[in-house]
Amino acid sequence: MPTAQHEALHRIFQERAELLPRVLRNELGVPLPDPVKVEIMNVDLTDMQPVPRWVDTLLMLHLPDRRLIAALESQTDTSEEKRRRWARYLAYLHDTHACDVLLLVICRSGATARWAEQAYTVGLPEWHTLTVRPLVLGPANIPAVLDRRRAAEDVYFAILSAVVHATSRQAGAILEVLSDALQDIDPNEATGLAEFTEFGLGEGRARDLWRTLMNTKTYPYVSELRAKGIEEGIEVGHVRGEAAALLMMLESRGVALTDEQRESISSCADRARLERWVRRAGKVATAEELFA
Repeated sequence: MPTAQHEALHRIFQERAELLPRVLRNELGVPLPDPVKVEIMNVDLTDMQPVPRWVDTLLMLHLPDRRLIAALESQTDTSEEKRRRWARYLAYLHDTHACDVLLLVICRSGATARWAEQAYTVGLPEWHTLTVRPLVLGPANIPAVLDRRRAAEDVYFAILSAVVHATSRQAGAILEVLSDALQDIDPNEATGLAEFTEFGLGEGRARDLWRTLMNTKTYPYVSELRAKGIEEGIEVGHVRGEAAALLMMLESRGVALTDEQRESISSCADRARLERWVRRAGKVATAEELFA
């Protein structure tokens, strides 16, 4: 089942789609011109097969001379089954949209990133019918953002850096810089990004440090965060985190929600019910199936 930290690794590119071309050029050396437009696509790749398949995030880059689809996958561990799915995703997208496709895998573990970089082949050893070679983002090529000015200039990239380096020794310094940089943007936007960062960090020391920073430093948006329940106790925080993660998961999979259904999730105080919904969210295709 996808976790909130899994979702954050690719969701940051949905929150700021223009981040992808910059990362491809600057961190991976892909000679890409500035897109005319970046379009978030439906991630449901189900065809006539009874089992649905979803990519984590799909972006259509409208370049000056062509279109390019970027399939983004958040990967927390090695999985040979996932390699086979990647081959299917890429072939399906290339055939359906008749354009070039890139696979970008985002990892927070160096070992997983090195695994993902390996080419996956289909066919005979002497003749590869299909070769899948992902571009990979991970701790080795996503720099630690340790300068407040740089973080303020590109706060979304700073969040990506924080999430990818959440378990590294530099996590504390990155989070300090990020927390300061949030002061330089709109308080309402900073509120959402502070919460997004918390979910993306996952359980552990980095999340504990982020919560401490948000509760001990004086920022324009701290009072709003507290009003949302940060001081209401750990249990309330978990419930709100589950609800936010569920909404992110459903949105990233293209499951449409009415305002009433969205409010039912956001206001739900029953942690057991939320956990049931989260377990279903990776399988359902409609909101009706989720609430059934």
